[in-house]
Amino acid sequence: MAQRFFFDLSDGRTVLLDTEGVLAASLNEAIVEALEALREMRSNAQLDELDDNWKLSIRDENGNIRKTFSIW
Repeated sequence: MAQRFFFDLSDGRTVLLDTEGVLAASLNEAIVEALEALREMRSNAQLDELDDNWKLSIRDENGNIRKTFSIW
C-alpha cells in the first residue's frame, strides 16, 4: 500500500516544509524520488543560493523523519 512521504529542507534554523509530498510504495522508493528531486533542483540552479548546511529530510505521514541527506 502506498504511503505519503514529504521532502523537507532545513539548515538547522530554517525549515522549508513540503506540504504536498509524494506517494511511494516504500521508504526506498521515496529515497529514489528524493534523490531525483535533488538532481532536478541542482540542474535548475534552485539550490545555488544554499550552503552546505542544508539537508533534505524524508518525513512520513506521521511526521517521523525517516532519512536525511546533505543536499550537496
